[in-house]
Amino acid sequence: MRINNQRKNRLLASPVKHYPLPRRLVDRQDYILSHCVNKRVLHVGFADFSSTGDLEVAVNSSGWLHRKIQTVAGELIGLDSASAAVEQLKAEFGVKGIYVGDAERLDLLDKGLFDVIVAGEIIEHLPCPGSFLASARRVLEENGSLIITGPNAFCLRKLLQVARGRESVHEDHVAYYSHSTLYRLAQLFEYQIEEQCSYRLPNSRPLFPYIVERFACLISPNLGEGIIARLIKK
Repeated sequence: MRINNQRKNRLLASPVKHYPLPRRLVDRQDYILSHCVNKRVLHVGFADFSSTGDLEVAVNSSGWLHRKIQTVAGELIGLDSASAAVEQLKAEFGVKGIYVGDAERLDLLDKGLFDVIVAGEIIEHLPCPGSFLASARRVLEENGSLIITGPNAFCLRKLLQVARGRESVHEDHVAYYSHSTLYRLAQLFEYQIEEQCSYRLPNSRPLFPYIVERFACLISPNLGEGIIARLIKK
């Protein structure tokens, strides 16, 4: 197929840019919690229990992020599309302030404005991430924060699997993000990018991925498990 001259000129006028990568490596949960203290928080995708595969185990563990946020936030609302998990959390575990909803239509929640929106490990699942960012703006206070975390497109331990001829990926993921692509997406929806950093695997099990990632992070934090972006509504 022949590229027309106008499109060809646009491509030639848009050279590849070298994006300076952040060097800060943080604990994912500690980072999120530090920005939720005494804030009115919306936790999107709060019912995640993929790390255990068992909702009861996740809820009763000390690592469930939603419960941790609850201990520091001034007020906490949870939103998740997994209706069965939300209803089970209400009925069997007495979790309050949680709702079934769509991350791409946060304004339908109708619970007012929030100081902080936490979106942990969901953007890679969304077919329309722009709709999510636009709806998040509508429910954020002025100068409010949107904290996005997700898998790193350049995670070394996963790239090693590619070299072996296979891709290590969650079956529900529809996209990969890097610091630069997430930065650009945030710009398109008029957020101020306040901070970007990286995080690594939280524990040593299984051992081999843990060792590989620790080695990768010694080379660069940007070869680790995931990325974080803290965006501000201006």
